[in-house]
Amino acid sequence: MILYKYRSLKNLTHVLDIIINARLYCSKYLDLNDPFEGLFSSTIHIPYKDRIKFPFFILPESLTVTKSVKDLFYDSKDRVRICSLSSSLSDVRLWAQYADGNRGIALKIDFSGLENFIHEVIYSTELSSYGSTLLTSPDPIEVLTRKTIHWSYESEFRIIHEGEYFDISNRLKEIYVGSRISEFHLALLERLKPSKVQIIQTEIDSKKIEVRIRQKTHQHESGSN
Repeated sequence: MILYKYRSLKNLTHVLDIIINARLYCSKYLDLNDPFEGLFSSTIHIPYKDRIKFPFFILPESLTVTKSVKDLFYDSKDRVRICSLSSSLSDVRLWAQYADGNRGIALKIDFSGLENFIHEVIYSTELSSYGSTLLTSPDPIEVLTRKTIHWSYESEFRIIHEGEYFDISNRLKEIYVGSRISEFHLALLERLKPSKVQIIQTEIDSKKIEVRIRQKTHQHESGSN
């Protein structure tokens, strides 16, 4: 499975940590940019014996409330961390939002054999709905792989686990650079990348309104790890 990690080059420490230390940082879900992250609808059923206790009030058979991952029963919910990636290399919005307006990069990473750690995000027009009991409530992974339809352009896949970092040793295959990358950053990447990793330039396709790979590539002939 090939996925892409978009990064701005404004904070080189984060980028170099991925390239040199071969690892991806995983954020706490509350640190992510979507205000609906980790939210879901929970249906609470009110038994008849409880409803008749209040004869002057008409109570419904059930109530729907909004909950979050922190409300779940699971002990590990507070340790769950996320690293977001995408299966798309061509969407202009991804380059604009996560790669500093095409001044940054997209790292091509091969996750073959690690599919159990990768979860595809499912998009919907409303929050997912679950029960409120131990048997009917979702687990954290189930909630954190659901997002609203507004984010569908991201074609997102997620690493969800309890570690702060996720090891990608020998899995970085190529570095795609934005069409607006500076010569300084391009030269720096050439010097610091592993010798087997190729740097590939991208450009804007004005007809298809997307990002595409340029035919001309920058190859490093004698770099070191």
